[in-house]
Amino acid sequence: MILHILTTPPTSEVAQQVEQAIQAGDTLLLTEAGVTAALNPDLHCWTQDDYAVFLLEEDLVARGLSSIAASHGLSAVDMDGFVALTEQHLQSVTWY
Repeated sequence: MILHILTTPPTSEVAQQVEQAIQAGDTLLLTEAGVTAALNPDLHCWTQDDYAVFLLEEDLVARGLSSIAASHGLSAVDMDGFVALTEQHLQSVTWY
């Protein structure tokens, strides 16, 4: 089980690399510009069932996207949740 932390927009080349690397049972945490994925609930990361996806609440708030994420039913975690995710996974990879 790997925690993948994506910091770039979901349309970036890096995001495409994450999609190729992530495996069933892994977790994807979208931070920084990655939280713009909340604007498009049809993205693959939201429509698949192989891995869990979370948005960092602080970054959603900073970009004014909290209500959009909530209206789409997307899961968000605060900094304590971020720490909990890192504790639950043996490995983490940050994608820039």
